[in-house]
Amino acid sequence: MDVGASVRVSSGCQQTSYLSPIIPRLCQQSRVLLPTPYHPSNVSFSISSTLPRTDFTCKATGKHNISSIGAMEKVKGISAEYSQELELSSLTALSPLDGRYRSKVKDMAPYMSEYGLIYFRVLVEIKWLLKLSQIPEVIEVPSFSTEAQSYLQGLIDGFSDSDAWEVKKIEKITNHDVKAVEYFLKQKCQSNPEIAKVCEFFHFSCTSEDINNLAHALMLKGAMENVILPVIDELIKEIYMMAKANAHIPMLSRTHGQPASPTTLGKEMAIFIDRLSREERDISQVEIMGKFAGAVGNYNAHLVAYPDIQWPQIAEEFVTSLGLSFNRYVTQKFPELVSSSSKEFLHGLKPAVLIYYLGLQIEPHDYMAKLFHSFVRFNNILIDFDRDIWGYISYGYFKQITKAGEIGSSTMPHKVNPIDFENSEGNLGIANAVLSHLSVKLPISRFQRDLTDSTVLRNIGVGFGHSLLAYKSAIQGIKKLQVNEATLAKDLDQAWEVLAEPIQTVMRRYGVPEPYEKLKELTRGRGVTKESIREFIERLEIPAEAKTNLLKLTPHSYIGAAVDLARNVR
Repeated sequence: MDVGASVRVSSGCQQTSYLSPIIPRLCQQSRVLLPTPYHPSNVSFSISSTLPRTDFTCKATGKHNISSIGAMEKVKGISAEYSQELELSSLTALSPLDGRYRSKVKDMAPYMSEYGLIYFRVLVEIKWLLKLSQIPEVIEVPSFSTEAQSYLQGLIDGFSDSDAWEVKKIEKITNHDVKAVEYFLKQKCQSNPEIAKVCEFFHFSCTSEDINNLAHALMLKGAMENVILPVIDELIKEIYMMAKANAHIPMLSRTHGQPASPTTLGKEMAIFIDRLSREERDISQVEIMGKFAGAVGNYNAHLVAYPDIQWPQIAEEFVTSLGLSFNRYVTQKFPELVSSSSKEFLHGLKPAVLIYYLGLQIEPHDYMAKLFHSFVRFNNILIDFDRDIWGYISYGYFKQITKAGEIGSSTMPHKVNPIDFENSEGNLGIANAVLSHLSVKLPISRFQRDLTDSTVLRNIGVGFGHSLLAYKSAIQGIKKLQVNEATLAKDLDQAWEVLAEPIQTVMRRYGVPEPYEKLKELTRGRGVTKESIREFIERLEIPAEAKTNLLKLTPHSYIGAAVDLARNVR
């Protein structure tokens, strides 16, 4: 840019020269349209006023440069082309999970992606066909030969990216993602005569939700067992090692940000172990559930096609065979909840049907709400941990091991920032926002179902992805920490006022009047030293042994049972 370009402002007898950066602002205020592209070298300005400092008029004259205009148009053209045709990469991804942080969350992709959803839909459809072949009453689907079973299992085990893309191509025609999976499987099985004969039994009596709810459940189960819970275990283990290694290291507590009764660094870490472990147990104990009861949960089509089969029992066997818990929607008082005409119909069914009959089209997602709320609680505790560690670093209680080449600040070379804990805290906030919405949205569906859950369920990976990223950032930060015992000791040496608590407590025991008030007078808002505390103790009229024990106390030794609490944590 030609920074020498200027504008002349005439105001009375004065002329003042201003540098070019103010030109656009002046003309905007004067409602002058600048030539495009604007550059100080191709625009001349004349600004004048009939009165000092007021009522400016501004005129801009463009000196267009053909080559510069052509260059700008070319840039615009390239920009428009790129915005439409740029392929997805770490540089063009809208979500940082698929961009900047891809390497840290890629283990989630086989489960919490479009590919993962299609894969598990394929698995459910194939497993259901295999289940039908095992029901004697379904004579139209005889038991498959070993070769046919191997072929079907091979479609699951060998499912690839190209297979998933083929499903997406079919979906462009059907505009229905689950139906596309059914058509894909029919195409794949045409080469196997045994299976081809029964291809119409893919998706038999199923609604899309039958397939989808089981697919999402399997996605959750796989992601949790194989990715998320192992990282949570590693995180808790790292904090556990901190607690054990520093169980004996005394540290000044802070309540309301002010010095308080001493503790140990290890015991404060042990608190987080206990809290996080409790929430992890709750997470791992949530039953991941599934339903498989047809369009509105009544096995309507099943019973019309094969009225003598106990379909609820078959559905339960099928769902549990996938490693999920079966959601029956049962109530022991069911007969009292239906009309007399409904009872007449139900009495004609077998007992098992009567027991399991009540239902909806969708799995109501209550277990998901419970699971995601548990993750929100776990994440909240970890936010608390991140902030505490951040504070301890700012006090100098921890040093951070530096890595060659890393930079903490673009302008302050000395900086070593607690970026891992800040990154963890930030991502936990995003994760909780998503998971909280999932928790309150998913259990709500209009009447027997609406489709609002479909788009929302596709964001489970967003909540879990940011959680996973946060857990890994916290682990990385912990591994950089180095306890600074000198700073911890210095803080304690300057906090003799914390011994006011044990002194006034012993005074109470031995009947000294107004013990609290006397210590308050000695310590509150005043500088307290080792000498002033010892002098106060010496004047106390208490038994000699009690006085001796008080005189032995220091801020370093006044830590109660903190060491044992840290060492005994599990």
